[in-house]
Amino acid sequence: MLKPMKRWLLLLWVLCASVSAADIGQAPLLFREDWTSSPPAIPLTQRDISNSQLKLDVHGPGALLIKKSFHDARDWDPHYVWSGLAQGSWAVSLSLADDGIMDLTGTATLRWRSHQSGFHELRAIVELENGDWLVSETSDPTSTQWHIFELVLSDTRWRQLNIFTVKEGSFVSEVSLDRVRSVGFTDLRTGGRSSACSRLDWIEVYGQRIASGPLQLFILSGQSNMVGWGSSLDLESVARFGHNQRLYMFENDQWQSLKPFKDPSQMQRDRFGINEYTFGPEIGFAHELAKAWPGNRIGIVKQAVGGTGIMAWAPAWNQQDADLTSDAHKGPLYQELLNKVKAAIKEEEVEIRGFLWLQGGKDMILMKTADRYAENLETLVNALRHDLGKPELPVLVGTYRQKSMPDDLKDMNPNDFRYESDKPRPGALKVMQAQTNVANTILNSAPVILRELPTYPKNVHANAEGMLLAGQKYASIYLELFKPAE
Repeated sequence: MLKPMKRWLLLLWVLCASVSAADIGQAPLLFREDWTSSPPAIPLTQRDISNSQLKLDVHGPGALLIKKSFHDARDWDPHYVWSGLAQGSWAVSLSLADDGIMDLTGTATLRWRSHQSGFHELRAIVELENGDWLVSETSDPTSTQWHIFELVLSDTRWRQLNIFTVKEGSFVSEVSLDRVRSVGFTDLRTGGRSSACSRLDWIEVYGQRIASGPLQLFILSGQSNMVGWGSSLDLESVARFGHNQRLYMFENDQWQSLKPFKDPSQMQRDRFGINEYTFGPEIGFAHELAKAWPGNRIGIVKQAVGGTGIMAWAPAWNQQDADLTSDAHKGPLYQELLNKVKAAIKEEEVEIRGFLWLQGGKDMILMKTADRYAENLETLVNALRHDLGKPELPVLVGTYRQKSMPDDLKDMNPNDFRYESDKPRPGALKVMQAQTNVANTILNSAPVILRELPTYPKNVHANAEGMLLAGQKYASIYLELFKPAE
């Protein structure tokens, strides 16, 4: 029997091992191909590709008899690639249609659904950017039925591959998959009809696209829900640990991977169980944009301060105005924001693409601050555009909605307006109207309606789900209204 100390050390070792495994996280999905639902065809060609972002190549002496197969009479039969007729060895590869390069290092993974017969074993192939082809030592073996195979590409040894004859060569001692042009599969054999063949239903590649060009920079600012109360423990590993290599944030005077980093307060720990880091809308926003802009890198510069009125961000800051909301002690926040953006621009080539604003709760407490909200917001936006030399910088302004509140508050009767809050907010309608009607006062701007975001119990702050939804909503409005990246 283990002594207590030995037991404790063993338990600690097991826990550390499990945490390390979880910390790795799987790379994001790069692409998936399911083949079209068109009738069977020989040979397999580009017309059989269902994903318009992919380009197909079929290689080797057996290429002309590789078939996109399907059996109408079988309800369970998928549309799949079949090698049974191939009179020579063959290989199928997929590349990005725009000739993009992939990073398949780290946790990059290949998954497919397949069925091999007659000692045929399916293997992964890759084409490096320099034109070299490799084939994996690890293989997907013969099976009696369809099954899913998964390969972490860094977990296998690789042999050289002659792509013209589809014959393997010697082992390669050092392989770097950081710049890959094509990914695919082969069994290195001729076909033998149904009793000796390979079948592949779908294929998925998890990794990173190598992005090019300047960072697409977005500036985020506001108060507590922009600071963010989302718990990093509720995120998937890619977002939690910053594994998406196309997403960056500027913190501590340097660009680094985008991920939650802010330590929770003691109150957040004690009352809401936030025990790792917090995050705001930036996570959902950036990840949503990354899906729409697969060839671009995205950078986030965020400066936000909880419980703060908009006059603390006044470009012509003065203590008297800032203290209308008791915020003078926080200093001139506009200058802080501008300094951070300028520091980020010095460190990396960027293209400034938008300004996201989420603030207003503090200004709702007094009518005299609510009455000035539209003017103060316009002044802030105009100053930022001027100081950054971006006169048409797109602007998105978040505005909350509770329960049955309509999206359009322009003609709302104050007597019919109800705003649930932890404290009286007589200026709520005025501020929300200014936010909603922002496009009428600020060109190239739009409101982002944030309707009933999931929050913590008896609290106004969005939880992790709410923060992700808020960021995704900002992204959807941006992509709908403003020009996408090239």
